[in-house]
Amino acid sequence: MPTLSSPTLSIKLIAGTSNVEVTGTVRVAFSATEKALVKLLSLKYSLSCKIWGADSGFNGEDDSLFSIASQTVDADGTHTFKRTVNKSSLDEDWEGNDEIYARYRCTPPSDSGLVLSAATPKNSPTITGNF
Repeated sequence: MPTLSSPTLSIKLIAGTSNVEVTGTVRVAFSATEKALVKLLSLKYSLSCKIWGADSGFNGEDDSLFSIASQTVDADGTHTFKRTVNKSSLDEDWEGNDEIYARYRCTPPSDSGLVLSAATPKNSPTITGNF
């Protein structure tokens, strides 16, 4: 399975608007065997980034807020995701600060005919703010 590492998330207010630019990065690394299979069979893994609101206690489970994008991946590298959204898209708690993180997933193609493992999902550090 590929390995995900160094996940990041940044949220920047776009001056003069109520929009924010959400940017995330993650590093993907394949084993030697996976690299050989990717090359031999022209495999393309799918790398996705979804934004979540962290909840705990009586607030219930974490809230899935929105997806940034998906990319196809067939080699080691650092991948960046960007999306501009209204700041209110990050307002996931009914009062107080919001805790936002990105979750990255890398999954193998389902039509390869091989049994390939997905990478263990990786979360970025949490950003706290009043969105």
